[in-house]
Amino acid sequence: MSIAAPKIILHSDQSIALTAERDQELIRSLSGKRSPRIGYIPSTPDRRRKYFFEKEAYYQKIGFAGLQYFDPAEGLSELEMSAFFSLDVIHLAGGEVVPFMHSLRNSGCDARLRAFAERGGLMLGVSAGAMLLGKTFSSVSLFGEQGVFDGMGFFDFEVVPHVSEKFPRLDILRDFAKRQKKTLYALNDGDVVVVSGKKIRTYGSVVKIDRPIL
Repeated sequence: MSIAAPKIILHSDQSIALTAERDQELIRSLSGKRSPRIGYIPSTPDRRRKYFFEKEAYYQKIGFAGLQYFDPAEGLSELEMSAFFSLDVIHLAGGEVVPFMHSLRNSGCDARLRAFAERGGLMLGVSAGAMLLGKTFSSVSLFGEQGVFDGMGFFDFEVVPHVSEKFPRLDILRDFAKRQKKTLYALNDGDVVVVSGKKIRTYGSVVKIDRPIL
């Protein structure tokens, strides 16, 4: 299923120092709401809500209270799931990409996310949550993950987060892009890529590595 005009914010990581002001502006402008309702999907069960509470505090500090938690593995009712996917913004957390994508597919949340995007909902992906929103995320193999690398299909490039920490030499990514015939957007923590329909905007030190032209 192809979404004609998805609205997506892609992060390597979020922090008050690096991304708070930009997130506040982008979330309000792209959602069309001054106080949008935001939902949070963890990459793995977060029973003590450790990572959720961190994000809840982050969003509260930039003026968005009431972050709602939804774990696909918990098996919510149809009514609860419908309520969650009627929110204005859905945050997809960091973690391991392959298990996260598997969890979304197993629970049927991949289809619900596509329907959410189709009706104009804003998605915000951080690290793993950003990577899985593309058509593929084969670059996660560079982080040691194995499995099926088919993503949600909202855009054709691949997101590579935490670049300054993991890949201080971009030659590794350039070689990968050449071998795999992929276009990569390499993000350091604090960098942002925005997909709005067919338009792509970058903020910070994002490096685009184009797939080779045959």
